[in-house]
Amino acid sequence: MVVLTLSACGSGGGASSTPSVTYVPAVGGTLTIGIDQQPAGCNPNTAAGNTVADRMLLEPVLPSSFLVSDTGLSQYDQAVIVQAELQSTQPETVVYTIDPQAVWSDGVPITAKDFIYAWHEQRGVFAGLPVGSLDVASTAGYDDIKSVVGSNKGKTVTVVFSTPYADWQSLFNDLLPAHVMEKVGWSPACHTLDPAVDLSGGPYVLHSVTPEQIVLVENPRWWGQPAKLDRVVIKEASGEAQLAHWLRTGVVQVAAPSSFSQAFLQSVTNMPYVRSQVNISSTFLELELSTVAPVTASANVRLGIAHAVDRQDLVNQVAGFADIGIMPSASHIYSQTQGPYPSNATGPVNLEAPTTTTTVPPTSGELPSGADLLSSARELEAAGYFRAGDGPWTDVSGKPLTLRLVVDGGDTWAKTTAALLVDQLTKAGIDVELSSAPSADVAGSDLALGSADAALIPLTAGPYTTEASAWYTPILGFTGEAGSQDWTNYDSTKVNQLFTEAMQELDPVTAQPFYAQADQALWTEMVALPLFAEPTALAWSDFTTGVNPNPFGFGLLWELQTWGLQTAEPVNFSGTPTLPG
Repeated sequence: MVVLTLSACGSGGGASSTPSVTYVPAVGGTLTIGIDQQPAGCNPNTAAGNTVADRMLLEPVLPSSFLVSDTGLSQYDQAVIVQAELQSTQPETVVYTIDPQAVWSDGVPITAKDFIYAWHEQRGVFAGLPVGSLDVASTAGYDDIKSVVGSNKGKTVTVVFSTPYADWQSLFNDLLPAHVMEKVGWSPACHTLDPAVDLSGGPYVLHSVTPEQIVLVENPRWWGQPAKLDRVVIKEASGEAQLAHWLRTGVVQVAAPSSFSQAFLQSVTNMPYVRSQVNISSTFLELELSTVAPVTASANVRLGIAHAVDRQDLVNQVAGFADIGIMPSASHIYSQTQGPYPSNATGPVNLEAPTTTTTVPPTSGELPSGADLLSSARELEAAGYFRAGDGPWTDVSGKPLTLRLVVDGGDTWAKTTAALLVDQLTKAGIDVELSSAPSADVAGSDLALGSADAALIPLTAGPYTTEASAWYTPILGFTGEAGSQDWTNYDSTKVNQLFTEAMQELDPVTAQPFYAQADQALWTEMVALPLFAEPTALAWSDFTTGVNPNPFGFGLLWELQTWGLQTAEPVNFSGTPTLPG
């Protein structure tokens, strides 16, 4: 329990003092959270609804079989699932036991029917024909399932896989009520959260949704740990400056910017009775290079571009103010905060010397964190380019080497990095044409469709390593569909096989070498250049309790029912104060 004691002293003609005030945790009341993002749909499992804002805001509303904790670990939601067990590996069989008390906020029980509906809509294509919805965030894992069967009055769910899928814990999360979705459709025409569609199976229910704010109230049918707050208001700010102002003036008690500057950190740090915390998130920024565009189809050119980038300088100038622990990325698959990440390296670990198309095969497999202009020049010369003095690199006809770079304009870290990256490449003799896209998916689509040669976009890693296969292989299908984000159009038989073997290996220790070899191949071919993990910040009032920063994925509100407010303890009072509604 947190107890906050405040006192004040005055001076004047005679000594005087104000008695200290003790603040203690209370039950009830309204807490207001400020964010700077807006939800885009009412089903987070569709392509449009698969946004940070949608998944974050629906976390205390929609039930999930598994959650990602503040330590980055996947654990089943004990309020919804009594037990989740891998009962067999031949064939892979997972049995979920749903809490007998679990019900939707309209009183309809949460049963196997909701699991079956989720599988039917997200199972993708079979024998060339769609058997589920075409509008899904990802079919990964669902397309490996053979059957989903309910028993025990629908409270036991047995899932049998036709092909082993390692990260089965990533499935059946953000469940929606089948009895509602069967009426409105899997992809209803909604552009924000909808209380009529997003029925609650969590501690809070959607009360009202407007463009300015979303109101959550305690779910009267909630069977789990009682929520401490009666009401939670989420207000959308124009940016970090407004969030800081709201926090200073008491408009919000928690401020969660999607990105932040040194000015924001200084502002919240200097506020009285405000706490702040910076973490290294599971999202990392990456420069992706097309493997089919005429300019970057050559691995030599891609390596020449990569060697011209001073990643350490980008870290120092863009993110170093937030956390001195941020380093140039050492993996295409893991974020710096994850366990398998090669923490003692400045580049990838060479577990196997793969075939290379470069003129000088790497001896260590590591890419220096700083620029290596000699290596850059060697690669570009091998690709047929020439450079006179400090001029631009040109081909045999005198045409300058020009990189069309598109940036995710919705990611501030990417926008800030882009200007510095352009300067580095220009000084190295590589011309850059810079453009901006509203989101990572749009930027990636520009790259995949040939409108750009390179894209600067963020990738969010997590406890489910199989998700990385969508970034570098066509395993899920055509780029941009069914969750496939292979924006570079990279298609390597070797890498595809490594990811496939890793995805089907149920023992994570045995799967790890497959991922390591795939990562090594990605460095050698320089399909993409990972830059650095993005920092995340959260600031909250001392007059709150239970606020717990979670830098992994979308998990800010994963334990919202434990959040509360503090109130002044009445004189001669014994017990837990209750705030007025």
